Amino acid sequence: MTQTLHIDPEFKAQIPPLTQDERKQLEENILAEGELLAPILVWNGTIVDGHNRYEILQSHPEIPCSIRDLELETRDEVLVWICKHQLGRRNLTPEQKKFLVGKQYDAEKQADGFHGNQHTLPVLSAGVQNEHQQTPEKTCERIARENHISASAVRRAALFAAGVDLAEELCPGIRRQVLSGDLKAPDALFERLAKTRPEDYDALLEQIKNPQSRAKPAAKQKLFQTEKSASSKPLLASQPSESKPVPEETSSVYSQLADAAAAMQECWNTIFKQMPTLFTSPEQRKGVQAILEKHLAYLAALGFDLSGMTE
Repeated sequence: MTQTLHIDPEFKAQIPPLTQDERKQLEENILAEGELLAPILVWNGTIVDGHNRYEILQSHPEIPCSIRDLELETRDEVLVWICKHQLGRRNLTPEQKKFLVGKQYDAEKQADGFHGNQHTLPVLSAGVQNEHQQTPEKTCERIARENHISASAVRRAALFAAGVDLAEELCPGIRRQVLSGDLKAPDALFERLAKTRPEDYDALLEQIKNPQSRAKPAAKQKLFQTEKSASSKPLLASQPSESKPVPEETSSVYSQLADAAAAMQECWNTIFKQMPTLFTSPEQRKGVQAILEKHLAYLAALGFDLSGMTE
């Protein structure tokens, strides 16, 4: 390998880290082939995709380096490209996917600001649509649709990503631990870190680094009770005498459940549009009905009263 490429720390930070076994397997594959099967993608001499392959080649200069340039204009466009490319992978952890969605949203907002939006650019003729003319809200909704989540989940992902990056500044190395799944800290802590005052950084960072020391909230335990509970009322129903505010962590759980339900509905709607015979074919309707019955049985097993929903 003769060409020297530049590694941008911000670009590299968007790439989910390989485990030791994955890196070893990648090196063995490269050595077995004697070449790179996929080229290293670069922008202005800076690596965009292929950081791990490039680092492996440093120890094996006899293997030629295959390089391809990407035609992108700005750093933000490069960041958007990286996030979209990585989100296409199948082996992402939930933390990696949420981080990438948040980074893509932030990068697209920056790119929109650079190119202008619908309020700053001239109106195009009918039928012509420019992706960079979208407002942040429209960008948020599009990213949500592409990833089968809600718009609010995209905005929280941006806070999560900002919190992870801030935690990395305060404690180098923690981002890799979080994205690899080695450190299991509640997402809400990173969202709070992104919004809190500097004087509160240390306290939140300590909770992130030692999540096991935090007692499990009683409200969260109640949320996941099963039908074995003595009460037959819906688990989330509050008593008339209760006037306590909903804890922030419990509120985050509600949002996650709402996002999951919205994603399911959106996914089902997409499938039904693609296969309308699921409604018209008696045999296919039976299959759908069987799936729904299993889903309702699961909800009933959690202790929810579904009689009013199914009548």
